[in-house]
Amino acid sequence: MACCLIIAFSFQCAAQSDGPKVSRYNGKVSQQYAINRNTPIVDHATGRRMPYDAYDQLLKRNPGQYLTQPLIDKYGQASSFEVIRRSQVYVQSNGAVMHNPDLMPEVGEPLAPFVMTGLDGKQYDSEKLRGKYVLLGFWVRYEKPLYTLASTRVISAFLEENRRKGIEIVSLGTTLNTEEECLRAIPKRNCGFVPVPESYGFNHRYQISETPYFILLDRNGIVKAMAPHTEFSKISELILK
Repeated sequence: MACCLIIAFSFQCAAQSDGPKVSRYNGKVSQQYAINRNTPIVDHATGRRMPYDAYDQLLKRNPGQYLTQPLIDKYGQASSFEVIRRSQVYVQSNGAVMHNPDLMPEVGEPLAPFVMTGLDGKQYDSEKLRGKYVLLGFWVRYEKPLYTLASTRVISAFLEENRRKGIEIVSLGTTLNTEEECLRAIPKRNCGFVPVPESYGFNHRYQISETPYFILLDRNGIVKAMAPHTEFSKISELILK
């Protein structure tokens, strides 16, 4: 039987719940991943894949000095893991890893590709969405205090204003919530986006550490604007053509 190592992560806000087990405590979320001999493990320093035994020995020889973190693929899943010396990342006293804002997408640059499956059953592939504007909303859970009528009304208004001008915007919202939780949480009113259940991995993929947070892509998949919810006007006041 292949040996297995459980890796636990703590995020400031939350973590995805598909596959790995997630538990909530004191307003935080702890996430666990299982690593075995078949799991791709990459050495951050060299960029090369490490054999499991070498990885295991590295941790045993240097207790507490290395951090193992997931590398999220375009499906929002942890397809591999990276081993990085703790001195190279900012780890808070509670074990939470602060995302490096310098690694976030930047306005004017293409966004790394994604494939999201919405609550509507449709698959949203960034490559196939070229020619349309795309608004990505990064949430934790669809519940108060972050998810409210006021917080979604500004999104709906932005979409409706552009729809009247003949401009289509595909709007998606990532969340920790399962499909069943989404169906219970999403009211019958227009919330302004298609929920993407169990998709918090995308928050990690794009280094989003504040939620709700929004990224608007132009018709070519280039980041046109970015803003936290409190500054959504940076997006809503744009004149799209």
